[in-house]
Amino acid sequence: MAPLTEKHYRLALSLVPGIGSARLKKLLAYFGSGQAIFAAAHKGNSLLPYKIAQSITSSGSLNEAEKIVQLHEAEGIQLLTTEEASYPKRLLELPDGPSLLYYKGKPLLNEQRIVTIVGTRQLTTYGQASITKFLEQLLPYQPVVVSGLAYGADIWTHKQALEMGLPTIAVLPTCLHQIYPTAHKKIALEMCGGKGGLLTEYPIGSGLGAHTFVARNRILAGLADVTIVIEAKEKSGALITAYYANSYHREVFALPGSIYAATSAGCHRLIKRHQAHLLAHIDDLAYIMNWTVHHPPQADTYANYPLTESEQLVLKQLQQATQPITIDGLTYMTTLSPGALQAALLSLELQGLLRALPGKRFTLAPIYKQ
Repeated sequence: MAPLTEKHYRLALSLVPGIGSARLKKLLAYFGSGQAIFAAAHKGNSLLPYKIAQSITSSGSLNEAEKIVQLHEAEGIQLLTTEEASYPKRLLELPDGPSLLYYKGKPLLNEQRIVTIVGTRQLTTYGQASITKFLEQLLPYQPVVVSGLAYGADIWTHKQALEMGLPTIAVLPTCLHQIYPTAHKKIALEMCGGKGGLLTEYPIGSGLGAHTFVARNRILAGLADVTIVIEAKEKSGALITAYYANSYHREVFALPGSIYAATSAGCHRLIKRHQAHLLAHIDDLAYIMNWTVHHPPQADTYANYPLTESEQLVLKQLQQATQPITIDGLTYMTTLSPGALQAALLSLELQGLLRALPGKRFTLAPIYKQ
């Protein structure tokens, strides 16, 4: 049998009844490690409350932890402790941050820019269009896009991000064996296998409960630099995420809507109470966050690419644009024939120099990161 590691001890402690994330964090801060906490419990250390020590020694959680670690490793799921470099550094700042996380996917948890987008499950066409627009405007900044895989705003965000080539992470209220909702399992698997991932604080075998949704919301807020609320009723889980983001001193933005729309009432409340900035364009967010635009490479940057005159003409128009351009717009701007334009677009896309978006729109691919 492999020797026990700090992961085993921390996981075992998280399984002990009465020891939640906040208490475990305090114990770790005092004793220094999970192994030291177990040693203190077995030695009857007076610095460890008797009831907690009794729970630890009688729980049999170490044996359970060994099984769980083996199961996750076999599934290719990473078990992250707060001491590891791959643990999300933004969550280390939280007073109630999880002591353990389970992650499957690309290593994206500590990227330079992370944006959480949440909203109502009854997403309207206005909400859909707004998410699509904001993601397109975010393309030059190349953030990781986070949401909760739920119906409505969440799943629309993940799907649009995947279509645009933006990395996206889903934070689940369940273990990674129990994708919730099950209707979104295909998207979840696509995220794991491509440019994204799945994150949870619950080990395989954990159940789903009302408290797990609220706990998930704090991770949604804490994992990102900024939270965007897209359509939320007056009583909405998205508002809980916004509340957590405010309590963590993270920026919050909300999409305004009609004063008669119930799906915008929560967003309006956030804005009126100065708990969120009004978001009409990603420039609003970039200004507050002090994000600089990734400027497209200049023409000579493409010197190593065998570009035709038509391809150079298309790139010139895309470089000058601040928004994705439709194929009709490119036809007008370049004066190329439809056949020549289609050939140029296909060649540029295959070379990785432009990105095709839904609705026959095109934008420069971020081939160079800041």
